[in-house]
Amino acid sequence: MKNLMLIIILLGFAVLLTAETMPEFKLPDVNNEEVVLSDLLNRGPVIIDFWATWCVPCKKGMAALNSLAEKYDSLTVVAVSIDAPKDVAKAKSYLKTNQYKFIGLFDSEKKLAKKLNVVNPPCTFILDKKGEIVLSHEGYEAGTEKIYEAKIRELMGLPKEEEIKHECGRTEPCEKCLNEQE
Repeated sequence: MKNLMLIIILLGFAVLLTAETMPEFKLPDVNNEEVVLSDLLNRGPVIIDFWATWCVPCKKGMAALNSLAEKYDSLTVVAVSIDAPKDVAKAKSYLKTNQYKFIGLFDSEKKLAKKLNVVNPPCTFILDKKGEIVLSHEGYEAGTEKIYEAKIRELMGLPKEEEIKHECGRTEPCEKCLNEQE
């Protein structure tokens, strides 16, 4: 009986320790080209942020996400609009007007959002290279991006606080910095 209880407890811990994997998806981008998750995972960590045009915190968070996308070349940032089909054009216009560096995708039928239990945006997921969800967060307040950045740096194997700044002002050396070191 003790062995059975021990096995049940160990199985419970194993379930808790098993990371949830982002479901594979295929969603259209701003140019109506299909984007699949497996293609996004090739470069490194991925941030997936669910947003809507009517969501003020979403728009504030997008500026912070764009800063992360600009700062880390091997980070892929994806903003997934969950606007209704009638508002997709509005969402596309918003993304194009702001010229964000990240990828904009559209889940107007909310199929992916439902799989992830996304009800109220913004809802953000950080994935490792294998597609495992290593951090999920609902909402946005100024400073939340620091939590995201710490997790991204950990996934990239970078120190918690980067002391070295490159000439380009980034924490990762760009091609120009690497060429100057040679």
